[in-house]
Amino acid sequence: MAGAGISTSAGIPDFRSPKTGLYDNLEKFNLPNPQAIFSLDYFKENPVPYFTVRKEMLLGNYKPTPCHYFIRMLAERGLLLRHYTQNIDGLERIAGIDPDMMVEAHGSNRVGHCLDCSAEYTHKWIKNILRRDQIPKCSAEGCSGIIKPDTVFFGQRLPSRFFELTDQDFEKCDLLIILGTSLKVQPFAKLPINVPDETPRLYINMEKNVSGSKHPLAVLVFGGGFKFDEEDNYRDVFLQSPCDEGCSKLADLLGWGDELRYLVTKEHAKLEQEFKEEEQHCAIEASVSVTKVSVITTQVPVSSTQVPVSSTQVPVSTTQVPVSSTQVPVSTTQAPISTTQNPVRDVKSSSNKSHNQKTSQIGQKEHGTKMKPNASRNQKSAAKTRKK
Repeated sequence: MAGAGISTSAGIPDFRSPKTGLYDNLEKFNLPNPQAIFSLDYFKENPVPYFTVRKEMLLGNYKPTPCHYFIRMLAERGLLLRHYTQNIDGLERIAGIDPDMMVEAHGSNRVGHCLDCSAEYTHKWIKNILRRDQIPKCSAEGCSGIIKPDTVFFGQRLPSRFFELTDQDFEKCDLLIILGTSLKVQPFAKLPINVPDETPRLYINMEKNVSGSKHPLAVLVFGGGFKFDEEDNYRDVFLQSPCDEGCSKLADLLGWGDELRYLVTKEHAKLEQEFKEEEQHCAIEASVSVTKVSVITTQVPVSSTQVPVSSTQVPVSTTQVPVSSTQVPVSTTQAPISTTQNPVRDVKSSSNKSHNQKTSQIGQKEHGTKMKPNASRNQKSAAKTRKK
């Protein structure tokens, strides 16, 4: 069983240590109480404190501690039945401990889900959002819910795997090692009482925070049920020590000390190389992002200069008037074509005109020949009238 104390030497603070613990460094957030930072109701109302505190851990390049690698050695030798951890930093996985050998009692940061639509997001996606100093929010269509990492907050139920394995694992336990936890948070804190009565229990921590009473209420509140200082104690051992030192001492007693130190050195060198490569990759992505921002920034003046451009379009449209006027000559140049066609129409019209003229002349001649008799008759009638 492990708590935050196995990760403090990696640079990740625990929760309750005076001055250095997380709960002693939250004044700037003006929380109703320190635990509110891990309250689901408060997170929904104001996720900024949580992501501000967790950003460093989520983005930091932390390396597993000797304690993590000691647990890995137990697993590689077939001695580890199960590793129960309260930690959400993922260092057990980085250390190479098989996930099947672990129970992450308080969840992990490997993935996150939208609180509104339950859409899943990877750890990498969340990290990229936090690098921009933004709060991870759902990008699904029609949703803008907050993305919460799959860690257990106060009041939330622990993963089903925790309840499925605790009964069967603790009944089989031959030795229980408890590392770096104050055993204050239930139901994790009461697990030590689930081992058989003859099972030795080794507790390595900086403070003896557990109760020696076996009263059910005391065990529920304080956990443990240890008998460190009692005369009839036959199985409980407390070592006041940082977890790394305690595990190193235990490794030396087992004859694994040199191997543990070599493993830590080798794995840390490999991680350093991976961190460098990741930093280079992030630098490349950042430069690409800056380039994109620069392009977008340069486009802003372009869009702003579009006002002059559109205003310059007025002259353009004005210049189109000459263009259209230049089209007049074009149509004028077509006029000769049209004009060359007009002679054809003119020829037809002139022929028609000449034909009409001839016709009119003929008509005039015809009318003229006819008008003469009519005129003579009129004259005769007029003469008769005068005689009368």
